[in-house]
Amino acid sequence: MERINRTKILGVKIDFWIIVFIFLLFSTLYSLLAVIRHNHFQSQGIDFSIYDQALWLYSKFEYPFSTITNLPDLADRFRPIMLLLSTLYWFTENERILLLFQATILSSAVFPIWLIARRCLPRILAIVIAFLYIDFIGIQATAVYDFHEMSLLPFLLAWLFYFLQKERWICYFFFLFLGLAVREHVGFLLSTLGIYIWLVKRSWKMAFATVVISFTWSILAIKIFMPALGQNDYSSFVQENESLESALIGYLTNPQSIVSNFFLPILKTQTLIWSLVSFGLVPIIYMPLMPASLFQFATRFLDQLHPVRWTLFFHYSAELAVVLAVATIFGCVIILQKFRSIKYIALILAMLLMFAHIGTNLLLDSPLKNLLKPQFYKHQSWMDNTRLVLAQVPKNTSVASQNNLLPHLSHRKEVYLLPNVNNAEYVIVDLHPGQNAWDFYNQGLEGTKSILVQLVKSNSYKVVVSSGDVYLLKKF
Repeated sequence: MERINRTKILGVKIDFWIIVFIFLLFSTLYSLLAVIRHNHFQSQGIDFSIYDQALWLYSKFEYPFSTITNLPDLADRFRPIMLLLSTLYWFTENERILLLFQATILSSAVFPIWLIARRCLPRILAIVIAFLYIDFIGIQATAVYDFHEMSLLPFLLAWLFYFLQKERWICYFFFLFLGLAVREHVGFLLSTLGIYIWLVKRSWKMAFATVVISFTWSILAIKIFMPALGQNDYSSFVQENESLESALIGYLTNPQSIVSNFFLPILKTQTLIWSLVSFGLVPIIYMPLMPASLFQFATRFLDQLHPVRWTLFFHYSAELAVVLAVATIFGCVIILQKFRSIKYIALILAMLLMFAHIGTNLLLDSPLKNLLKPQFYKHQSWMDNTRLVLAQVPKNTSVASQNNLLPHLSHRKEVYLLPNVNNAEYVIVDLHPGQNAWDFYNQGLEGTKSILVQLVKSNSYKVVVSSGDVYLLKKF
């Protein structure tokens, strides 16, 4: 530890360069995972094409109406930050830029987390906790599974915490507003930070301002802005077609259901435990951030309609990674104070954190493991067939296709997810056997074959290009 404190490179202490190395390493690994997966047609129109089409339209200063959701972008989800993000397409038309940007900005949050940690912890622990964040399965999964606007939140939230610790309130509120712009429901999570500010900083004014601004933003977005733009079905996710108010009243009048739905099915409890074990269970020690952590879990676990949100995978644990990392930092402060008489306590604690974290990643299906599998890189002949036929789809034409081909077609005003054809000028399908059912969304391979046959038999479309099991149909 003393060597880390003393050693400098180019006049900068070596721990900074270690963090730079970690950032560059994981940015590269996450970029490889995402781009290879995309090149192998594993990205999905739901959600990739929804974002991609909107961002492309924003970049052209055109109305961002999604022909997949049949809603304007800000009505589907209120995410004004998409306007800033769309500038990426001023420099390239390649949709992979979203995946590269996502990998980079997710990894970039390692810097503010490290800066927070090094203010109050030995440098070895600051490095380890920064690593716990960037290697967390929830971050790995966010980087790998397509693109999602929530991938921006960890970076913004980490800087928000940094400026909160330094009590630089102008910068704090700047990042608060940027965080709110990510998505309409983010304000509910950020409002829980009011409790944290009151308990830690004893500033009721800043706590009150955080709660009011955050909560009001989400209510206005959900109840005023989105309906005004065309959203008429913002469900609570608790039960089908149930409003947010009805769900809240239902839980408040039946508190037992909160407990049962929070922990059961057992998958939820497993996700809760593994998330905490990934950070050595240390976040449990730091009570001021417990409300934020529990709220993040609750927003997922009380959702009875989407079991996918109960897992560690996809993008659903992205912001949780920052909350747990910050809680780990201050939990470690408490541990060091409690056991300061033990020699090498910082090193012992760092080793225990790494043991718990790496053990979790080895036991679970960590997305980074894919880089060790030869099958992940394997090129198959059907991919050449798909690329060949995709290249024949003219630009600026309307097209309908299956879920895993849409991400390669969504830079156009009209792109439709089968079975919705909507009189598109072209229809393209890949019918090779052995595909993931999600490639066809809710139709399946046989259902998609039936759509193709029906279109041809009705004399509405004819096959103009084919290669292997890939067919391009053109409307008469």
